[in-house]
Amino acid sequence: MKYFFTIVFFTLSLTLVGQENNPDFKNLVQLGEIYSNNVNATGEDFKKSVEALRTPGLNHIIDALIAVGAADEKLLTKEFLSKPSAQELKYWYVIREIHYNNQPETTEVKSSEQVAKETLAKEIDSRALVDNYYYRIQSGIAKIFNEKDLSTYNFNLDEYGLENDTEKAMLYFSISNALTQRFRVLNMVENYDKLLEFASKLPTFNEKPYYEYTAFDFEDFEWTGYDKKESYKKAHLKELYGALYGHFVAFAKKEKGEELRNLYFNSIFSTPDYFKYAAELEESLQQLYSQSKK
Repeated sequence: MKYFFTIVFFTLSLTLVGQENNPDFKNLVQLGEIYSNNVNATGEDFKKSVEALRTPGLNHIIDALIAVGAADEKLLTKEFLSKPSAQELKYWYVIREIHYNNQPETTEVKSSEQVAKETLAKEIDSRALVDNYYYRIQSGIAKIFNEKDLSTYNFNLDEYGLENDTEKAMLYFSISNALTQRFRVLNMVENYDKLLEFASKLPTFNEKPYYEYTAFDFEDFEWTGYDKKESYKKAHLKELYGALYGHFVAFAKKEKGEELRNLYFNSIFSTPDYFKYAAELEESLQQLYSQSKK
């Protein structure tokens, strides 16, 4: 037993020494702190601060953050939509953990250096790493859509180095939620014309409207958000259902029958297997589905 603990301690010591010798480590910690103070990555001060932290291992992260802050359309290219390397994904997760550690609700606050060391040393589910990356660039994509018509864009999810339907769904959710989350608000204030105006400017996915993407038959897993753990599908399909509902209601209110039928029958709005992830919409979806079968 004593020999076992000696080996564990020695291995841990080597890991920590390796982190200390990591040429990116110090700058990564600083980058995490700067990001935590300005998660929107906006302003010249932010840009100047992160530019000073460039290393070969951090260059792409800094480029992405600057693009997010500037709402640069480069975020919509393979340069940023392609899955980063394993090392970069881990670095993005360090940035996330430093940010969460800095929140007022955190009960056991650690130094940013300690958070970084612990995060780099532990095994993290690759699904969490990929999802976190696309979440971090999501706000920049949303800001692009505030001003730009993206209807000429098509996102072929097979072109970004994503390994399976789970990872493809993560990119899909990131982009679609960034662009359609406003549908829920516009539906609540009954601004259906504005909602349909935004809908007409949406990009396509695999050459089809966003609502026709239905490849969600992958294994569900426990997903850790900011302050709780929950089903990944429940967290993300609930958001998609909310957007689809707003879009569906807008078509109904504006008496666009053909468009309404296309959305309903070609989306998960008519797929009972997913209704359980729709939260408060589940019962309404089941009733609508039953009526459609009469």
